[in-house]
Amino acid sequence: MRPGSSMPPAVVLLGVAGLLPFAAGTALAWIGTGGAAGVGAYAVQTYGAVILSFLGGIVWGVAAAQSHRLDREHAAELFAFSVVPPLLGWSALFLQGTHGFTLLALAFLGQLLLDKRMGDLSLVPAWWIGLRLALTTGAVLCLALTAVAGALT
Repeated sequence: MRPGSSMPPAVVLLGVAGLLPFAAGTALAWIGTGGAAGVGAYAVQTYGAVILSFLGGIVWGVAAAQSHRLDREHAAELFAFSVVPPLLGWSALFLQGTHGFTLLALAFLGQLLLDKRMGDLSLVPAWWIGLRLALTTGAVLCLALTAVAGALT
C-alpha cells in the first residue's frame, strides 16, 4: 500500500459484515435439514447476484465520477463493463445445480479483474484492490462450498 492509503476501519467492518450472509447461507446449506439446506443455497445464490449488481453499480459510479479525467475509450470501457456483473448475476439465478454457483464465482473473479483495472487507472484508493481481493476470496469460497453441499445431497 502507498503511504497514507490505509483502509478506513469502517470499510473493514462493513466488508466483513457483507460476507456474513454468504457465510450464514453456506453454513445452512451444509448443516440444514430438509428444506433448510435448499433455503441456505438459495440465499447464497441470490445474495451473490445482489452483490454483483452492487459491484457493477460501483464501477458505473466510478466511471461517472471520473469521466472528466478519463479519455473516451476508458470511460466507455468502464461504463460497458459495469453492466456485465448484474447481468451475469441475474442469469445465474436461472441455472440449475452447480451451474449458477459456477457462473457467480466466475463473475466475481471477472469483477476482481475490473477492480484491478480501476486501480491501474488510479480511479480508486490504493487499498481498494486489497479489499476486493479479500472479499472476492470469501464470496467465491462460500459459493464453491455451497455448490459442493448441494452436489452432495
